[in-house]
Amino acid sequence: MSDTKLKLGPEGYKGIAILGTASSSMALAPFKDMSWAIWACSPGAYPICAQNRSDVWFEPHRWLPTPPGQFGSPGTKPWFSPEFHTFLAEHNGPVFMSEVQSSIPMSVRIPFEALIEKYGPYFWTSTVAYMIAMAIDVLAPRAAAGEKVAIGLWGIDMAATEEWSYQRPACQHFIGLAKSFGIDVLLPAESDLMRPPTMYGIGELNQRHIRLSARRADIIANINQLQAQHDDIIKKTMLLKGSLGELDYVLGAWSDDITPDIKHSVSYAREYARPAGASAAEAKEAKEAKDEREDKESTGAYVQSIADKESKTGT
Repeated sequence: MSDTKLKLGPEGYKGIAILGTASSSMALAPFKDMSWAIWACSPGAYPICAQNRSDVWFEPHRWLPTPPGQFGSPGTKPWFSPEFHTFLAEHNGPVFMSEVQSSIPMSVRIPFEALIEKYGPYFWTSTVAYMIAMAIDVLAPRAAAGEKVAIGLWGIDMAATEEWSYQRPACQHFIGLAKSFGIDVLLPAESDLMRPPTMYGIGELNQRHIRLSARRADIIANINQLQAQHDDIIKKTMLLKGSLGELDYVLGAWSDDITPDIKHSVSYAREYARPAGASAAEAKEAKEAKDEREDKESTGAYVQSIADKESKTGT
């Protein structure tokens, strides 16, 4: 890749600063030094670049932007926010992508085939790998001509577990390749990108490895103990919730001394005053008797009637 057709940095730049999102050194990138071209990637880096500058952007993932107000909609990627889309659409320098996008005027397709033909198929495990390889393409001819040029990496640690295993070795490969072409490589002291993996087998003999392994075993034992306690607490909590539900039922139905009476469960509205199981005639007779009793009660005649009955029976 050549910078004769695309503007890849400020006029006369001597180095390419590759910018990731590791907070340990992202803000240390040479934004104000115009001898550096700023090549950045990832939605996580655009806020700091929007406040400073970026000359080239890389976004090789499948482009599935999120329209405004449709976060999480099918067929979108939440990290491709409307704000990030606007940033790329307004980017002044090239935006290298897997495909040219009409909504991003400066989008350019990454030359995948040319990269594979030149460097092989084995090390394309991250966006940064593409960035270093393409920076080598730009700077190697200048280094060969005796010019002092450099690649710097800021905000790139590859320290996360999922990155460590396969992305970091690819970055280390291309950094070594850059050095072999006479390109200086700068990394901030905060970066551990060039830390090699522990040597297989013999690394276990190192006293630090032994001590850290023992500490790791202690932590796992503590986790297992706490997990067992957590599971026991969850079990006991569920049992108590079941007991609470039973208690709430008892409080709602069995906490007083009222005797159940099916007769009193029937509505006392006159049109429904029919004893359970009674025929229509019996219901009518019961209703008339009830009405008569209520009439007597209201005049005091009912009390006298009871007294007369008791007198006759001798009770």
